[in-house]
Amino acid sequence: MRVLIKCAVGILVLLVMSCGQKSAGLQDTADPPDTILYENGMKFLKKSQYIKSRLAFQTLINTYPDSEFTPVAFMSIAESYYRAGGTSNLLQAEAQYKDFIVFYPTHEMADDAQMKIAAINFRLMREPDRDPTYSKKAMRELKKMTRDYPDSPLSTTAQEVLWEVEENLATGIQLKGDFYHDRGRNKASASRYEDILDRFGDYSQLDHVIFSLAEALEEDGRVDEAGRYYEQLAKEFPFSGHHKQAVNKLKDLERPIPEIDQVEADRHLANSLRSDKDFSLFDPIRSAWSTLSGGKDIYEEARRRAEEREEESLSGRKTNETENDL
Repeated sequence: MRVLIKCAVGILVLLVMSCGQKSAGLQDTADPPDTILYENGMKFLKKSQYIKSRLAFQTLINTYPDSEFTPVAFMSIAESYYRAGGTSNLLQAEAQYKDFIVFYPTHEMADDAQMKIAAINFRLMREPDRDPTYSKKAMRELKKMTRDYPDSPLSTTAQEVLWEVEENLATGIQLKGDFYHDRGRNKASASRYEDILDRFGDYSQLDHVIFSLAEALEEDGRVDEAGRYYEQLAKEFPFSGHHKQAVNKLKDLERPIPEIDQVEADRHLANSLRSDKDFSLFDPIRSAWSTLSGGKDIYEEARRRAEEREEESLSGRKTNETENDL
C-alpha cells in the first residue's frame, strides 16, 4: 500500500512540474532552459500575451538568477505592463523599472528604464488646473534622467520634455495666481507669482507673471518692490504686450526707465516662442484623455531621435572618410 501511495505522489509531482513548464513554454529541446524561457517570453510579449510572457520571464528570473538573459527578462516584465497601458499597469511598470535600476544600476539599459519611468508619469499628467501630482513626479524623474545619465542618447529629449512639464506646472500656479489677483487678494496672488519666478525662470508666460506680480504688490502698498518688477519687465521684455504698460508705470512712479538687456530679452523671447514650435507633439495644455488615447510616447520619441542622430553622425563620418580618400 505504501509503495502505491509513493508511486501516486511521484506521478503527481511529475504532472505538476510538467504543467508548470508547459505554462511557461518550457519544453524538452537541445537549448538551455534559460534560453527557452527567454525566447518564449519574448514570443508571448510580441503577441501581446502579457500574462504568459510574465510567467516565462519570472520563471527565468527565479530559476536562473545568474543567466545572461535575467536583466532583459526583468525589463521585459516591466515592458509587458507598459504596453498593456492603463493607470494600474503603468504604475506596475514603474515599480518594475525602478527595481531594475536598483538591481542593475550600471546596466546598459538603466537609462532606458529611467526614461520609461519619466514617460509613465508624463502620460499620467493632468491639465494645469488639475491635480499636479504626476506633473511633479514627471519633473523629478526627468531631472533624475538628465542628472544620472547625462551621456545617454535619450537625455537630449528628456531635457526638452522637462521644459514642457515645467510649463504645465507653472501654468497651473499662474492660474491660481490669476484667480486671486482678479478678486483683489493681493497677498495670495503675489505668493503664487513669486513661486513661479523662484522655480520656473524659463516659463513662456513670464512677462504676464511679472506684470501681475508688480500690480499685486503695488495694490498692496509695496510700491518699491512693485517698481523693481516693472523695471525688470521694461529691461528684459521689450517684445511683450506688457512692456509699454511697465514703462508707463515707471513714469507714474517717477522711476528711471532702464536700458534693454538684449541677452535676457533674447532668452525670454525664445522661451515665449518655444511653445509654438515643433516639439509640440507634447502640448502642455493637453488633457489626460488625449495623452492616453493618442499622445506620442516620449520614450519612443527619444529613442527615435537618438537613432536619427546616430545615423546622421555615421553618415557624416562616411562622407569625411570619402573626402579624405579623394
